[in-house]
Amino acid sequence: MRPVAGAERKTTWLCAVAVFTIALVPLVGYLAPLGFAPLLALCGLLAIPGLARPRPASPPAMALLVLVIWALVSLAWSPGAPNPGDLKDGDALESVTGLKLLFQLALYGSAIAALRGLSEPSARRVATVLAIGVLALALLVALDGISGASFYQWLRTVIHDPIRPDLAVVKVSIATYALALLFWPTARIMSGRGWTPAAFVLLGAVIIGSLALSADASWAALVFGFVAFGAVKLYGKMAARLLVPAVAAPFVLGPVMLLWGVHSGLVNWLHRHVPRSWDARLDIWAFTADHVQTHAIRGWGLDASRTFGAAIPLHTHNASMQLWLELGAIGAALGGIFFSWVAYRIVGLTEESREDGAIAAGALVTYLTIGGLSFGVWQEWWLALGALTVIAFDISRKD
Repeated sequence: MRPVAGAERKTTWLCAVAVFTIALVPLVGYLAPLGFAPLLALCGLLAIPGLARPRPASPPAMALLVLVIWALVSLAWSPGAPNPGDLKDGDALESVTGLKLLFQLALYGSAIAALRGLSEPSARRVATVLAIGVLALALLVALDGISGASFYQWLRTVIHDPIRPDLAVVKVSIATYALALLFWPTARIMSGRGWTPAAFVLLGAVIIGSLALSADASWAALVFGFVAFGAVKLYGKMAARLLVPAVAAPFVLGPVMLLWGVHSGLVNWLHRHVPRSWDARLDIWAFTADHVQTHAIRGWGLDASRTFGAAIPLHTHNASMQLWLELGAIGAALGGIFFSWVAYRIVGLTEESREDGAIAAGALVTYLTIGGLSFGVWQEWWLALGALTVIAFDISRKD
């Protein structure tokens, strides 16, 4: 028993950091989803003492580091690069996406690496907090979705910051993206403890919330995630191996596929059959694919997506296409290497435990699906959610 007790003492601080971080997930997820970025950054900062010794950078971390360096280099020709004369204070520096990416890589990476060292007793405590918190958030979002976000509107009124009903729905809907990702590790915890009915309640709440709040990308991502989960669960390593080229394909062929869709008439056909929001996405993707050809190798430069006016409102709503547009084939290749390596690791994980491999496959496909339909690839809170999902998955495996 002494080694266990000793290991537990060594992770007391990490356990406190993990509990603090996970306990805030429901509050941040419902009230201020953008707060996932500072929450994970703080977690990474607090977890630094838990990094017992320097560790060699892992292959995916190296791919991300090279990607960030290339993004910084691309500022030399980017029309979205900040004016050096304006970078005189902290607020201006905060607008430099490349610098923020460096800090995020360091702090989110610190959080993942340190919390991976949690002892099993500590991980079980954190897992309990995660399961209860995520289920509570899912139920709140589902009920508020059904009511048209009336509770959220009431809260805003109480703090003397009223909000329009339609904007309230949009604000609450953002929580469904966190729920779609955290569903996978949370469901694993629940099923492992024999709380299977709670896992089904969680799934139902996430789906109801997504549908009621018109968060199409959330429920679509869950559908694709379940396809990947079911395939790996049923067919094991064979399905996991197929996940690698499936993940790599958008990063390799994204612009080619879009241009083929335009020239074949498929995109025009889709324009006539999809809702307005998806129709707008088709226009953005077609425009992006066309402009990728101008600077196919180097890209237009970091944050160039923001400089095309109404043709691309802020970003491309597709991670691989944004990488192609801003960082060219080099950036898309680095992004593809990272996610392909993650998919390749799932093959080995499936060999150890088919259940863990299936859960990881479901989470990865859910993240990539949402990233392929919504949000900018550099959005801090979205990157933080990816890191949080990895942490939650590691915790669920020790539960």
